[in-house]
Amino acid sequence: MTIEKKKVLVVDDSPTVRRLVELVLSQNGYEVYSAEDGEHGLDLARECDPDVVLVDFVMPRMNGHMFCKALRENEKFSNIPEDLIAKIDEVLKSVTDADDSGEKDGVEQAETEKHGCSTQVGDVSQLLDCINDKFDKVVRTYFQKDFPVLMKNVMSDTLRETGLIKHQVLIMSGDLSRMSLPEVMCFCGATRQSGRLSIISDETFAEIFIENGRFVFATASQKGKHKFLTDLICQDNRFSCDTQSLAKIVEEARETNIPVGRFLVDKGVISDDDLMYYLKQHAQDALNTALATKQGNFFLEKDDLPFNLEDIKFRLPMFEVLLNGVRELELNSLFNDNDLVVTRMPQCAVAAQEGLLDEKEQGLMLLLDGARSVGTVCKESSFGDADVRKACQVLYLAGLATIN
Repeated sequence: MTIEKKKVLVVDDSPTVRRLVELVLSQNGYEVYSAEDGEHGLDLARECDPDVVLVDFVMPRMNGHMFCKALRENEKFSNIPEDLIAKIDEVLKSVTDADDSGEKDGVEQAETEKHGCSTQVGDVSQLLDCINDKFDKVVRTYFQKDFPVLMKNVMSDTLRETGLIKHQVLIMSGDLSRMSLPEVMCFCGATRQSGRLSIISDETFAEIFIENGRFVFATASQKGKHKFLTDLICQDNRFSCDTQSLAKIVEEARETNIPVGRFLVDKGVISDDDLMYYLKQHAQDALNTALATKQGNFFLEKDDLPFNLEDIKFRLPMFEVLLNGVRELELNSLFNDNDLVVTRMPQCAVAAQEGLLDEKEQGLMLLLDGARSVGTVCKESSFGDADVRKACQVLYLAGLATIN
């Protein structure tokens, strides 16, 4: 008799996530259907009548909330929460039964294979040896057989998704301990790159969006720290914020899948100019968080702007946002070398004309003509050694000077 497989519908805009879930579930006997967005997911749900639906919340066009709302409008899927509880109980029971059976089989096999381990184990150390032997076999089998297959499939899809295979959207990647984030961003500015620069470390995940070498926006999240656009608006004394009303507007924006900032403008809470001001401030704060990351990896991918950033009007020179961020960084030991030669670049004068340089950076600018060493500049400058070295570092990390 053929046992009908349970059907699982996976709705996620990430090909890697879809492939990973499909691989894991299919290897465990489930029939998996996957959709890249909510609209396709609804079509598949009507077609395959799934037992379980796994859906990502953050997706373009139709987010997870909208998908679930639309799904429940179909009478066939209206009672999924009650069915889910029963299925969870069923799964937990089956896992418990499997664990009991596996434990029995494991001990018996270990007893058969290990010398001196009888059916009735009287010695505790012998029992532990039996268990350890079985555990070692299970782990070794997993990492020798199942895990490599799993990772091979996931990595294959990841490489396709990032462009190393076929799509060719991955421009560059590297280790932040070898190439700092300001240096990566200067490269993007100098070569007029467009795309998404992702920064991943143990503590921070950040994304920087770039268009033709100019800064568009940045987001950053850290463990236990979350700052939103609405936080900046509430902190500003120009607006009397009713947090309850604001929370309601934010919820409406999410339900309609409209960016929160744009929704605030549409509701008359702030003006369009105010929105650009707060977005710029929010982006700078996120960038400063990312710039403080010293350990981790970066990935520069050719990618279109997300739909929720399409109405951002500003495009900022890379050196402008970098100047505001790198001043907070500690002095690198590289700039303690008196023989290090620092030379200003043409855009340094542009930054000076636009009033972006502080007093020390402005005063140092003229001394960096003619490829002078840091030691020489320290002697010729009226500023202290520490200030000179810090200003040299700021100009370099902002892409306004070169070193050799």
